[in-house]
Amino acid sequence: MNYLLLDPSQETDPGKFKISNQVRVTHILKVLQKKEGDKIKAGLLNSSLGIFKILKVNAAELLGTYTPILKPKRRNPGIQLIVSVQRPPTVEKILELSGVWGVSGLEFRLAALSRTEYLTSPVWKEENMKAKLLLGMEQGGNIFFPKLTLGFVPPGKKASFEKKGSISEIVRSSSHRFYYLDKKGKAIREFFPFQEKEYSILVGPEPGWTKTELEIFKKLNIPSIRLSSSILRSEQAVSFFLSQWESSVLS
Repeated sequence: MNYLLLDPSQETDPGKFKISNQVRVTHILKVLQKKEGDKIKAGLLNSSLGIFKILKVNAAELLGTYTPILKPKRRNPGIQLIVSVQRPPTVEKILELSGVWGVSGLEFRLAALSRTEYLTSPVWKEENMKAKLLLGMEQGGNIFFPKLTLGFVPPGKKASFEKKGSISEIVRSSSHRFYYLDKKGKAIREFFPFQEKEYSILVGPEPGWTKTELEIFKKLNIPSIRLSSSILRSEQAVSFFLSQWESSVLS
C-alpha cells in the first residue's frame, strides 16, 4: 500500500474517517508500523490526494483526519479495456493492473474461444473484483475507480450462465473507437496522434481470436495493435499495452 484510499462512506464527521477494514488496519499497524499521530499518504475516492493523520488506534479500527492537497485529473485520452474471459488468476492480475494505471472502464466479455468453465469462479463477484481494483489503486496512487462491467451473468446453483453481449456483438452495436491486440498489427506509435477522448481496447482469450472475429474486425475497420514480436500472456499484453500507450501519449 503506497496510498490509503478512503471512501466517502467512511466519513464520520467532516474531514474525519473511520477505517474498519481489518486487512488495511493490520497493514497500517504491522507493516507500515504507524501509530497515533503518524501521517499516511492517502486519497479520497474520485476526488483528491492528500494526507491521513491517525488520531486513534485500536485492534479493530483507525480514526483519523484527511486533508486534501491536490485534485488529479483523469487520464486523457481515456482507455476502456474490453477483456475476454480469462483464467481467474489472470483476471485478478488484470484488475490490479487496471487499478494501478487508472483505466476509465473495464469490461469482461465472452469471445468465441473463451472457456465458460471459468465463469464459476468467485473472482466474478462484485466485491472480489472491487477489492482487486482497489489494491491496484492504492499501489499506484490512482483515485479514479473505473466503470466495471460484466458481459454475462455468472452461473448459479441451478442455472447456467447468461450472456449479455459477446465482444463480436458489442463492436457491431457500439460507436466507440476500437482497437484489438494482435501480433500482426501495427505499433501504437503508427496511430499517433490520438484524436478521440476515449478508446476501447479489445483483449482476446488465451487461444486467440477466431477467423470469424477477425473478419468482423476487418469489416468494421477496427485496426490491430502489435505489442511485441513474442506471444504474450493476457496479463502481459495488458501491461505492455498500458506502458506503450502512456509512452506514446506523453512523448
